[in-house]
Amino acid sequence: MIKLIPVLLVLVLTSCKKESPNLTPDADVEFKPTGNMSDLVYNPMRPDGTLDSSYLPVLTWKEVEYDFGSAFEGDIVSKDFFFTNTGTAPLLILNASSTCGCTIPEWPKKPVPPDSTASIRVKFNTLHKPGAQSKEVTIFANTFPNTSKILLKGQVNSTN
Repeated sequence: MIKLIPVLLVLVLTSCKKESPNLTPDADVEFKPTGNMSDLVYNPMRPDGTLDSSYLPVLTWKEVEYDFGSAFEGDIVSKDFFFTNTGTAPLLILNASSTCGCTIPEWPKKPVPPDSTASIRVKFNTLHKPGAQSKEVTIFANTFPNTSKILLKGQVNSTN
């Protein structure tokens, strides 16, 4: 039995797959943040307090607010907020969040190249939300400033 332990140890150690550190990411691979995220963001602030915008993604929204009018309680309201990267560097949305679990944003996980358009879909579940509603979604990206906001609002009519 004691002679079997070193053999098993050798088998375990030699069977581990090691990846090459020189792999380049494939353009179709979804971004999954790991490690030091500060390496992904270019800090455009110069020591003198001025902004160097020569190499930055710029998130330009087609619209930042959508009024869905009125909906009945229990409906799911959905809106695609379109944006264009009008900057000179690839735009990466790191996260999008709302303050309520009833509002779910879906954003592109791949970088958006300069001069390209993409969208963030926001879904709002109106169940148990009668009355005037205003749902804000905060977008976190490698832009400067690093946050922007979009808003979904309207009236939810009770089904009673």
